[in-house]
Amino acid sequence: MHQTPQDTALETGACPYRWLLVDVDGTLLDSRGEASPRTLAALRRAHARGMTLVLATGRTYPSLRRVTTGLDLPPFAMITNGGAVGLRPGGGSVGYTCFLDPALWPRVVRALAEEGLSPAVYVHRHPEGPLIHVLSERGDPHFEAYLGRHRAHVRVSPDLARLALPDVIQVAALGRGEAFDAASARVLSRFAGEARCHAMVLFINAEHGRITEFFAPEVSKWRAFLGLYPQAAAQPGAVVAVGDEANDLEMIREAGLGIAMGNATPELKAAARRVTADHDHEGLAAALESALG
Repeated sequence: MHQTPQDTALETGACPYRWLLVDVDGTLLDSRGEASPRTLAALRRAHARGMTLVLATGRTYPSLRRVTTGLDLPPFAMITNGGAVGLRPGGGSVGYTCFLDPALWPRVVRALAEEGLSPAVYVHRHPEGPLIHVLSERGDPHFEAYLGRHRAHVRVSPDLARLALPDVIQVAALGRGEAFDAASARVLSRFAGEARCHAMVLFINAEHGRITEFFAPEVSKWRAFLGLYPQAAAQPGAVVAVGDEANDLEMIREAGLGIAMGNATPELKAAARRVTADHDHEGLAAALESALG
């Protein structure tokens, strides 16, 4: 049987991997929004063995900082807004951005509004975090709860689709229920050939809901990772990626060792080389303990 460099390294006790891409919600964090001591210890051990940690999330930079403050994590780079922004270790400087076409995002806003959904447009800023432009602060309770979490960054713009906003990284709609899902599906179908778009689970204040997101076609966590670490393009076998949702799919497929959480979507599990336990049973820790020996 053909032996990879990673197999040889494991046999000799050396760490076969250089980079570790970890999703946040549903992977690093459990359903209570917490990271277990075992999980944090596994991440510190990976770092001690020479791996560079990259947290890759759909969250904004301030939101990621909020949920990781106080955690005993090793140093980490950050991929935020689903792969539209890449931040170097410590978050002090931007290493990668990918913006929506200024002719496209207003059309997405109009399409969402026509379906009765409440669009949110994210304008890149750093280190303050993106401004979130909305038509109104009223809408689905899930949408309102989200705005409440980001109040300092929200700007109400009734003529949103007519604004000449610079550096738009993302358009999203938030809600829950069958009507929201059906309306989202119609807009997703409409822009599937022009944008990177998907719908996925989003928990706010322990309440289950959905977020429908639209990005530039080339946006993904994997491409943002390569933007931060271009040398990894020639060494995908040296990358471990762990995730659970639609925005993790490309990094799971492209990494040398792509691992799906037990709570991952069926599509992600099908693309992964391994499936670990779910986020409420320390699946990330178990995956790293197995991968590093």
